Amino acid sequence: MSKIVEIETEYLATKLTDENFITTYGTEPSIKTHVIVRITSNDGFSGIGESCPLPDFSGETSDTIKLMIDKYYAHILLNKDPFNLEALHQELDRQFPANNSAKAAIDMALYDLVGKTLDVPVYKLLGGLCRTKVDTCEALGMGEPLVLAQKAEQFLKFGIKAVKLKVGVDIQKDIETVKTVRDIVGDDFNIRIDANEGYSLNTAVKVLKKIERWDIEYVEQPIAAWDYDGLNFLRKSVDIPIMVDESICTIVDAVKLIQSRAADLFGLKLIKHGGIFKTTKIATLAECNDIECVLISPWETQIGVAAALHIALSSPNFKHPQGIGLGALQDDPTSGLYQKQGALQIPSASGLGISYKFQRD
Repeated sequence: MSKIVEIETEYLATKLTDENFITTYGTEPSIKTHVIVRITSNDGFSGIGESCPLPDFSGETSDTIKLMIDKYYAHILLNKDPFNLEALHQELDRQFPANNSAKAAIDMALYDLVGKTLDVPVYKLLGGLCRTKVDTCEALGMGEPLVLAQKAEQFLKFGIKAVKLKVGVDIQKDIETVKTVRDIVGDDFNIRIDANEGYSLNTAVKVLKKIERWDIEYVEQPIAAWDYDGLNFLRKSVDIPIMVDESICTIVDAVKLIQSRAADLFGLKLIKHGGIFKTTKIATLAECNDIECVLISPWETQIGVAAALHIALSSPNFKHPQGIGLGALQDDPTSGLYQKQGALQIPSASGLGISYKFQRD
């Protein structure tokens, strides 16, 4: 029987390709500090996982993530069978109900370990292929409308299928940006917007009514995460589909959103939900309630991107371009993924299919 014999963590610093990425939260720090975890079994196989924290979403930092894994999660996992994913998640949740970003790194490493042990890619552990490639979306922070439109046009030339525009601070500029981007990229390109809770309900209705004419794929988290009634009202008031992101972290959140009829789509980040295992549960629940899902990578290395990619490859409920493309980081030390004409291709190796050299090796 396989047993976990070692759990190691280390920090990894990377730099954003877009060093001036602005959202309603302010300018995103250009240096990202990831936590990389490696789990080794008595069979001699190792799996790697990652957490690239977003404190605005989960309240976790790289320091708290590493602390939770090193001091608390490791002793729970040591000598346990890595194949018993359900039981391991239950035990982690029983002792520590929060800290999903730390759990996500553990979860990815476990899936990678199990896949390598069986010599199969993770998507086969999740049910096999539903598609043979995954179209991607690129995100643009706030800025001058013409500059953003020109960047979106470059994405189109590279085969990217969608662009996400950050909005929520300057209403008139938001409207002008959407119009300018649509004018330049034409009709055969998906435009989605993300307000990160930046609008009040009344403002959201006004803005969305004005931009409906430009065929918006969906608007992400237009108002406060807690305002389920407001989200429900928006769905009834405008013709743009409503996605939630900050609103959904747990399966319980998903149930409440479904009961409130508050969303057309769920925006899923593995660091919000605790990794692959729970994210697939949310996606299945959403599918049963006719809610489509889009995976979003918070500036991860290819480790985190690959974990999301395997979910998108293996589930029918990811039909939109996914927010998990490559190129967000200038100096990603990981490798294994391949993007062609804007679409991520099937990883060729077992597990997550990603190579990474631990700094201590």
